[in-house]
Amino acid sequence: MESAAVPVCCRSAIRIARRNRPAGSAGLQRNYPMKHTLQSWLVAMALLLASAWAQAAFTCSVSSPGFFSVYDALAPSDNQNIGTYTLNCTRLSSDPATLNYIAFTNDGLYNTGPNNRAKLSTGNSYIKYDFFTDGTYGTNWSKSNRCITGSVNFGTALSGSQVKTYYARIPAGQTGAPQGLYDDTVTVLVAYNRTSCASNVTGDTSATFPVQISNASACQIAIPPGTVAFTYTAFSATPALASTTFSTRCSTNLPYTMSLDANFGVVSGLNYGLTLSATNGNGNGALQGYTINGTMPAGQAGSCTTGFCTATDTRRLTVTY
Repeated sequence: MESAAVPVCCRSAIRIARRNRPAGSAGLQRNYPMKHTLQSWLVAMALLLASAWAQAAFTCSVSSPGFFSVYDALAPSDNQNIGTYTLNCTRLSSDPATLNYIAFTNDGLYNTGPNNRAKLSTGNSYIKYDFFTDGTYGTNWSKSNRCITGSVNFGTALSGSQVKTYYARIPAGQTGAPQGLYDDTVTVLVAYNRTSCASNVTGDTSATFPVQISNASACQIAIPPGTVAFTYTAFSATPALASTTFSTRCSTNLPYTMSLDANFGVVSGLNYGLTLSATNGNGNGALQGYTINGTMPAGQAGSCTTGFCTATDTRRLTVTY
């Protein structure tokens, strides 16, 4: 069984007919050349030290939940996945308000040739996979010459963060691999004060994240649902409609069902209903897309007491197989 949270959001406004209410130095150089040379050297050293101190003032940590995927060797297309990493940083008030960086990996524990590999937890079999820098799957996310660039913008704050997306692909047709769970551990490294990829860069901070690939019969919510975001005006003459999508990935010929923990709810005093575009499916090893449709009936006052309100409710989507 696989489940995911579904946020339900409402932005509501009150219309009030009454007006005015809210609607929703050179001499030393000539006489003391040796002193000048020494002085210049000292200045250069001071500049170098100042640069080092400025870099050391940034303190960052990187983390990623990694990725898990159900893999079906009989699926006709590659298995594509999305993951994220988060860089959290602090600085001194005298430091720049922006930190540019590059992020790269060590290609995991079992890399061979052009591919990363995950290893069967109970044997010596492998499944190949790779990381990529964007959704075109054209450039590997690998060593420092194949990196992801980013920037942490602090503004006036002394702490800041950035979440970046990376992409993973498991090539189709890897038949003959015994069924089970395949694991790998990947190190992600971050180098500060860089705006482009370069070879043989040393990271300033690093962390590991897990990779897990299962080729046993299973289902997953491969792309979780977003937010069902309603915009509603009190006493609206027409219903408000909203929706979000999600995708499953299930083994070939594996039947499954989908359900919400509740099809009705109340947010900001407004009733809403949710329906699934389908309640069952049959796996084919590839992504299968579905929609969650929402309706907020007309004529409701709601509980918003100001010109504009925002509220959320949470529903849970479950896939059973």
